[in-house]
Amino acid sequence: MQRVRLGRTETSRPAALRGLTLLEVVVTVLGLGIVAALAVPYWQEHRIRLHRVDARTELLSTAQRLAGCHERLNAYQNRACTVDLPVTTAAGTYRLTGEILADSYRLTAQPIGEQEADQECGSYFLDESGHRGVSGKLAPTVCWRGQD
Repeated sequence: MQRVRLGRTETSRPAALRGLTLLEVVVTVLGLGIVAALAVPYWQEHRIRLHRVDARTELLSTAQRLAGCHERLNAYQNRACTVDLPVTTAAGTYRLTGEILADSYRLTAQPIGEQEADQECGSYFLDESGHRGVSGKLAPTVCWRGQD
């Protein structure tokens, strides 16, 4: 009497050499698709938050150079003081501009490129009195502390 098996047929090949069934491949691809669909948005948000550090760093660095000019020359705007604006952050995600007068300044870091998707903090602002602001939905204190 001959045995009849439903499903897979046995072969003489060892188990290590047997291939995957179509169902196993489909389940694997489906699982990877679900993981990717969940991970990609989180990764993009992480990158946006990471680039906000560039804006804050560049604004504070420029403000420090301007404060040094004001201390040495008694003016923020002076030929002997070289603060190059506009400038783009190293990652190319913010463009720093500013209005620099003799006794005041207002610096702005505006998101460019992929960073334009940042609706939470948006642009960053800093003036000579240390007032910090943002154009986005979150409070300036949250965005400037980096706890967004």
